[in-house]
Amino acid sequence: MKLKSIYEHMEKATKNIPENANVKIIFRHSIRGKIESGIGRDVRLTDEGIELARFFGRNLETEIGFVASSSCDRNIQTCEEILLGANCKKEIFIAPNELEGPQTKDKTLSYKIFEQLSNQEIILQMNKGNLSGFNSLKTATDIMLDFMFANGNKEYTVDLFCTHDFQMAMLCSQIFNLYSHELSFRTDKWPMMLEGMIFWGNRKHFWCAWRGVIKEFINF
Repeated sequence: MKLKSIYEHMEKATKNIPENANVKIIFRHSIRGKIESGIGRDVRLTDEGIELARFFGRNLETEIGFVASSSCDRNIQTCEEILLGANCKKEIFIAPNELEGPQTKDKTLSYKIFEQLSNQEIILQMNKGNLSGFNSLKTATDIMLDFMFANGNKEYTVDLFCTHDFQMAMLCSQIFNLYSHELSFRTDKWPMMLEGMIFWGNRKHFWCAWRGVIKEFINF
């Protein structure tokens, strides 16, 4: 698989993937407008964000298989613009539980916590498994991984999953031990717009690439 991206580490990672593999990319949405308050569900992409998403689609040199998105406008729009750039027509599967709220056990409690703590502090507490209203970090990431590997899976295709920075950070924390202890969450760079993790294999045996590191996982 070959990919041209605004992130060099994503381009390099695809060179290590077998030609016939099914590839899964989970990524943060493209550049959005300003969120005045809350989660900004209806905030859409900026003109620059639209162009970058189309660039991503134009430079996917692999057939697009399954496409899924958070229910927020900016995520759905990111997928739409990627598909437009790729000159591809695909239905976008909306997955709020898996790509937007896998961390949530109780919505009311979790929303209150988001108002009180930073995203990094929340992940730190999720990693300890004792944050009211939230699933443990492992449970939340299992929900995301189970969903990703249950869909698509056709050889020679790439499956796309558009999520948010917080959910990307959860995956990074569980898989690469980032943001999950005091030192790392203060020093590691937070997931950026259109930056993604690349997976191939199957749920019981997969590889994951993130920022120049590739790790193999068995029964993760």
